[in-house]
This record gives sequence, C-alpha cells and structure tokens, in this order.
Amino acid sequence: MRFNQFSAMSNNPHSFEGGIDERANEAQAERDKLALPSRNSPKTSITSRRSTAHLRRVTRRYLYFAFIITSTCLYLVGETIGPDVSNARISANPAPAVEFPNPLAESAAPMRRNYQDLTLAKGSSVIETLGSIKVPTAEALAALESLKPYFDLRRLKPGQTLRVFWESPADALALEAKPEAFQRFAGLDIIPTPRTHLSVRRNSTQSWLAQSQERELKDRQFFANALIKTSVYEAARANGLAPNLVVKLIRLFSYSVDFQRDIREGDQLEVLYSRRFDNNGDVAEEGDVMYAALTNQGKRIAIWAMPKDNGELVYYGPDGTSIQRLLMKTPVDGARLSSQFGMRRHPILGYTKLHKGLDFAAPRGTPIYAAGDGVIIQKGRSRANGNYLRLRHKNGYETAYLHMNNFAAGIRKGKRVSQGQVIGGVGSTGLATGPHLHYEVVLRGKPINPRTLDLPPSIALNDTGRKRLASVQKEIEAQIRALTSGNQFASSR
Repeated sequence: MRFNQFSAMSNNPHSFEGGIDERANEAQAERDKLALPSRNSPKTSITSRRSTAHLRRVTRRYLYFAFIITSTCLYLVGETIGPDVSNARISANPAPAVEFPNPLAESAAPMRRNYQDLTLAKGSSVIETLGSIKVPTAEALAALESLKPYFDLRRLKPGQTLRVFWESPADALALEAKPEAFQRFAGLDIIPTPRTHLSVRRNSTQSWLAQSQERELKDRQFFANALIKTSVYEAARANGLAPNLVVKLIRLFSYSVDFQRDIREGDQLEVLYSRRFDNNGDVAEEGDVMYAALTNQGKRIAIWAMPKDNGELVYYGPDGTSIQRLLMKTPVDGARLSSQFGMRRHPILGYTKLHKGLDFAAPRGTPIYAAGDGVIIQKGRSRANGNYLRLRHKNGYETAYLHMNNFAAGIRKGKRVSQGQVIGGVGSTGLATGPHLHYEVVLRGKPINPRTLDLPPSIALNDTGRKRLASVQKEIEAQIRALTSGNQFASSR
C-alpha cells in the first residue's frame, strides 16, 4: 500500500502539497473515529447503546465485589476484637430490672371502707343477692370461688346475714362529687355457723384472699322464774327463753308430764339456761338448759344437766337416774290430743273399733320425732294409713306413725334413728278428717296406751356418778343465788 501511495505521489505534479494534505486527511480520519457518532446515523445509534450497556455491567460488577470485600472485612474484625459468645455465662447475680415509675400507683389516694348488711332471701343464692346491689358478677364469682375450700355456700339458709364491704378513695372532694363513681366491691363476711367466721378481701394485687377463723364464744347463764297462766311455752317465751330451748324443755319434761292434761294455771317453772356471746357482746347462739324445775299441782319435778365424757349432756333427777326413757310419750311438739286410746266410733268408716294409738292434732308439716332410738322396719303408703313409718326399739317395743304429710330427708327402711330425730311432718294422708299424727306403741305385737307407759330410766348412776351429780347440783345452786341476787348473768367456765 505504501508503494502505491508513493507511486501516486510521484506522478502528481503537486506531490509535496498532496502529501501534506493526505496526511492531514488521515489525522482527521483518526479524530473522527474517536469523536461521537452522529444521532442521525443508524450505525452510530447502535454503537451508543452497546457502550451504555457495557458501562452498566461494569458498574454492577464493581458494586458486587465491593459488597463482598466490605462484608468479609467486617466479619474478620468482629472475630478478632468481639467477645467469645460460645463461652459466655449468665451471671449468678443479674442486674436488677429497671424500675419504671407507675404514675397511677403514685397518684392513688388512700382508700376508705364501708359496709352494708344483706339478708339471704328464700330461694335466692349468694351471687344473686350480691347482684341485687350491683356487685359485678365476675368479681362476685371470683370472691366466692376463693371461699369454696372453707365452706359450701349452698348450705346457707334463708335469713343468713351477709356483710358486704365497699372501698373508695378517701378524697373528700371526689366523694362529695359522686361517691358511687369511685366505689368498688372490696370483700364479704359470712358467719355460716356460730363458731365459724368466713371472710374474703381484695388484696393489693387485685386478687381475692379468703380465710376461715374460729370464733371465740363465751357462755353466760340466765335464770327464768315464770308463773304459768296458759301454757308452759308461753310462760317460758315471756321470760326470755328462745323457741328452741322451750321445745327442748317441754321434751325433757314430757317423759313424766302430760302437757295436754296435767298443766294447771298457777303452776311454776324455773329454768337455768345459757347463751353464747361473741367478742362484740352479741348473741351468737343459744346454749343449753342446765337446770329446770316444774311445780305441777303442788308436785315438784327437778332435773339437772351433767355432761358425759364426750361432752354430751344427760339430764338426771334427784335420785341419780336419767329422766330420758326408752320412748317419748308425745313425739310431736305443740300438738293437741284429739283422740284417746281405746274403743271408739271411726269418724269416716262409721263403725266402732279399737283405736290403737293416740291422735295429736297439729298444723300440717309440724315436725314428728322418733320416740326412741331404733331402726326403721317399714316405710310406705296405704289407703287407710296414708304415709306411715314403723320403728323397732329395744326390749320388744315398736312405734308407728300414720297419716304423715312427708318423710324427712334420708329416711328409708333399715336406717337407724335416734330419739328426738325428725322423721317427717304432720299431715292428713289416708283416711283422715284433718292434719294429725296417729301414734302407736306396740309391745311384742300387742298395742298399748302410750299414756300409761312406765319405762325404766336409760341410765342409773353408781356411787361415783352420784357424788359427781351432787357437786354439779351445788354449783348450780350457787349460780342461781348469784343471778337472783341482782347480777344479770353468771359466767360459766
């Protein structure tokens, strides 16, 4: 090529100038290669796009390698100067947690507490009673749940007192504004038995804390001296005896006195009895009859209570024999003798036949007691007798109870019962003109008149027992003297 160029120059008359121009053109051509191509040229456009894509690829590779190198360096630095985590151990005494201030606790005002007493109504539950005074159901359920280990609240009877506690801020301004807006349920107190005090309170963690405490009771003795005008019951009640003690008193004398026929106006009743008080001086429960004397038509009948080794009280007469007999003459309280033992004309059937027992007229449902310790040998219902029970006792005696309205819970054939235990209620089932109890006593298959029963005492004291009874009699006489000398009561230890 150089040879051809040289030949062309030698033939050109302006060879020197042509050579210069030619070199200039070559230089211009090299500059044109380095210059950007024109946009109007397709070839130039393609070249431009290829160059841009190449530049992007190079940039991405650079950033990728830079990231790898940086990460590697950071890892090496961490391994060199960082802690050995694989050998790290938890401190035996960790640092205490940071205590954050509780603005609510710091600003909480002192609480004041008040209470209100509620009475459990018949057919109502404790949760329903609390709901009646707007105690939130969830809080009431939680509080009562904590009491379950100590007492079954389903055993509470109508008339039970519930003391409900409320608490509210002691801020006088807030209370004057609207006390109920700040008041909340704080707890509950229940005394289900005279010697048991149940309580549940809201504690500082807003949970419920329950406990059961035994109440300390103190015995106090009282003396009643009553002149009988109409009945023993009314005379005793008028002199302060509780109904349950009056019933017990009548039952004690019923072994030897017929209250339907023997009591006269002007007879006299003396009773030493006890009551038990709590630490507030309130009556917690009625106590026992410690001594009683009934002067009936000039004849004095006195009885004294003396405890056995197990604490059970037994009542004795002056001769050291127990007043309890094998059977009670009257197994129902407050009843009227409406029909005697013997031949009579049947009020419904219309013919004369032997009336094998006694009829005691009383309101429907009046409790009927087992006349003595024994076993139930018959329980049933018949057209003539209605609901009836038959008990077997010692020494060949049996007793029967007819026209009953109902049987007491748990009464069934083969069950043992104790004297004075409630076995049912007075009714008019079977052939009966009205509510009454037909009571029979049978000795070895032969009916006998309950009014003529002359049974031996259940206990007769020996010499040691009589000396002990004499000591009890002297102590009771001293207590009666103290009470009748002006003191309101005498304490018993």
